[in-house]
Amino acid sequence: MTLKRTFLPAAACVVMVGLASALPASAAEWASWKGQDEAAPLAIYTNGTDETGALLVCDGQGMLKAMLSLEAASLPDLLERNASYSRSTKAKIQVGDEAVTDATFRYIPAIKSIETKSHSVAAQVFNSAVLGEPLTVETKREGTVESQLPAPNDTFKAFAKTCGALRGAK
Repeated sequence: MTLKRTFLPAAACVVMVGLASALPASAAEWASWKGQDEAAPLAIYTNGTDETGALLVCDGQGMLKAMLSLEAASLPDLLERNASYSRSTKAKIQVGDEAVTDATFRYIPAIKSIETKSHSVAAQVFNSAVLGEPLTVETKREGTVESQLPAPNDTFKAFAKTCGALRGAK
């Protein structure tokens, strides 16, 4: 499946978080999406299958987008499912003990995930990994999800460098 076919139907990138009240430190790592340049990836995801995960995507202007899973599964496997229906959902997002932020996500029931195209909301997902702080997303219908994302590794650092360079080139 091509990157374009995978991400555009899934709202061009999304933030994935698991449906659980609290999750332990992640055993997963950040991996570049298949077909991405390992030295300069524009899409990375948490590669664990035993916990919920996150997908971060950087567009051509260096703006972040994110998807969070609401179930423990492989992100590539989730995104291969047919998911033609989605709806908007209001949520509150928090990194560690920082202030809670109101946000709007797109909920995709077929793959039990939420996604955002908002750079500032996706940046909170990014910051959760950088700071090693838990990420909490509370939605009215889907419940509260708390996730401990993996610590930044070389893939995450390459993604951050690439995305920062694109943002600086504007």
